[in-house]
Amino acid sequence: PAHMSNLVQNWCLENLDMFWSKDFWPPSSPDLNPCDYYLWGVLERDTNKRAHNTVDSLKAAIIQAVANLSREQVAHAVGRFRHRVEAVIVKGGSWIE
Repeated sequence: PAHMSNLVQNWCLENLDMFWSKDFWPPSSPDLNPCDYYLWGVLERDTNKRAHNTVDSLKAAIIQAVANLSREQVAHAVGRFRHRVEAVIVKGGSWIE
């Protein structure tokens, strides 16, 4: 993937103060990705409240569900990150959910 290329990784390393390289970040780590451990479930719940007969209807529902997320909801999900990192470390890098 493009975001893993040496060009992109080197740019990020040189330009971002708190950049974690691809070698530092655990691969395939949904337990450490707020989109995986929070957002996708919320979007699925909120967009499946009614049937969608068209792709446009589903897209509109997803956009609305994201717009309805409160700052507090997002902060709570992201705020659990440190706890989740510690739990993954305790499990030796294994899944926690």
